[in-house]
Amino acid sequence: MRPSESLCPSFRHDLFRNYVDPKNRAGEDGYLRAEAIARVHGLTLDDIMSLSPKFWDMHTDPIICLDGAATTLLTIQYNLAAGTLGAFVSERDDILALVKDIIDFRTIGQFCLTELEHGLDAFNLETTAVLLDDGRFELHTPHPGAAKFMPPTTPVLGRPCFAVVFAQLLAKGICQGIRPFVVCLNDGFKMCPGISARILPQRGNSAPVNHCLTTFDRVILPSSALLGDMIISGPPRLHFLSSIWRVAVGTLALTSIAIPGLAIASHIALQYSLRRLVRGNDGDIIPIFNFRTQQTPILTTIAQAFVLRAFHQQAVRHFVDDGLSPFVQHGIATCFKAVVVRDTLGSHSTLSERCGAQGLFGYNRLIVHHDEMRGVAIAEGDVLVLSIRQRDFELIPLATYVPEGLATELLLEKYSLPPPENFSSLLALHEDGLLTKYKSVTTNDGGHRSAKFGSHVIPHCERIVRAIGYRMAYDAAVSAKVPQGLIDLFVCNVVKADLGWYIQNQLLSSDELEAMEDSAIQMSLPHVEKWVAEMEVEPYVASPIISKARWDDFCSDLQNIDNNVTAKL
Repeated sequence: MRPSESLCPSFRHDLFRNYVDPKNRAGEDGYLRAEAIARVHGLTLDDIMSLSPKFWDMHTDPIICLDGAATTLLTIQYNLAAGTLGAFVSERDDILALVKDIIDFRTIGQFCLTELEHGLDAFNLETTAVLLDDGRFELHTPHPGAAKFMPPTTPVLGRPCFAVVFAQLLAKGICQGIRPFVVCLNDGFKMCPGISARILPQRGNSAPVNHCLTTFDRVILPSSALLGDMIISGPPRLHFLSSIWRVAVGTLALTSIAIPGLAIASHIALQYSLRRLVRGNDGDIIPIFNFRTQQTPILTTIAQAFVLRAFHQQAVRHFVDDGLSPFVQHGIATCFKAVVVRDTLGSHSTLSERCGAQGLFGYNRLIVHHDEMRGVAIAEGDVLVLSIRQRDFELIPLATYVPEGLATELLLEKYSLPPPENFSSLLALHEDGLLTKYKSVTTNDGGHRSAKFGSHVIPHCERIVRAIGYRMAYDAAVSAKVPQGLIDLFVCNVVKADLGWYIQNQLLSSDELEAMEDSAIQMSLPHVEKWVAEMEVEPYVASPIISKARWDDFCSDLQNIDNNVTAKL
């Protein structure tokens, strides 16, 4: 049994209630659920800073799929806020006390980096912190476009909220680079003087979070608000990138939630497809799972859940390996995100369609998982930008270049990612073919600053990164002894996305791919219910369509309008 299973009944009840009552925006529920999950997992500051197995286990616990708001708030609280502040606890007792309060949820922790007009271009953010003559700082938002965008900063639960706020440090008119400051935003009831937060509308079908536009009007901060020394050594850009290193952790950690999400989605779609009956051509009543149009997307999603779980375990081992360069570690995290985001968004959308009208309703969770993964796709850097222009987290003595992006750096051979373990596999050949082709363009046609590079290589950077990630996932699945039928289904789905390349290089025809997929499905069908059970997500499935009993209970709670009741909007 997973440690969070005891929380499931209350979570399930709350989610049903929220979807039945559209006026219930669950303003503070996400915070309480985040706190409940945190208490079950019991992470310490050492777990957060060392990225212990407990840290990763929390991010792959299926319970976090029940409420995207709780997941968002939890990862901000622990990874970004506590993780960033934790680097300073050895020097500052006051920071240690604050971090303990954040870990225990006595204080809400936030992370204010991105600005409205400076998304991933954070190095050019415009919030300023001016050093005053008495040693204090004046924090200011110079114009509306410099407002901090997204962090949920309004008062909740009567608990104080502190944030790590990034601003340009100005001392005697000279910019000292972007620096982190610890700032009290509100006392749990009112915003602090000079600080305002405009609550943004809810994001689509995702669970409600109090996302905000946050501004500072000449807020005076004590000298202790600055995190780190006044004077820094080395290039300001590299110092800034090292100060936001927890964003790189989030690239891998936050994306991890997709793995239990895939497991839950496949469970919902399978159970619905087994109980949804239609009349066949011969007059017999059969479940719609008998049709290949249901079997293929459901089995493919199961395959993704198994393969990507193996990839995640391998990626984490690399990410915490002190012997690897941070370039390589973040490159692996980027490849992982590139693969997971594409597969998860595609599978949730397809499974939602295969459940017909039921797939459109939030109470069945499929469309909600899709919308919440769209948020994950953007959080901590969207894949396209990470592929083209990657952020570097390594302080390199006498650095002579600014990183251009994962795909670009690999094409320029600045470093390399772990090589294939199965060189003859279709996915390894695909990776090698793309790298060889675009390295030639990079080195022979004017280099990576040329117009040809911009028009012929940059549009393919994400494609290159995904190809590397898929090969890594395949190698991880083979090493983890994932069932061959699932590996083959995973490969078929990947090949479909770039089938033209395989045909052009005479590696596979469309008929051969179709036969390969059919063989994998026939091999997998006898085991489908066993594999879904092995994923152990049934207690976390909050969809009423998976059984008649669930559906009857759900319907009994709906408002009933008949001749004896006057409808109220």
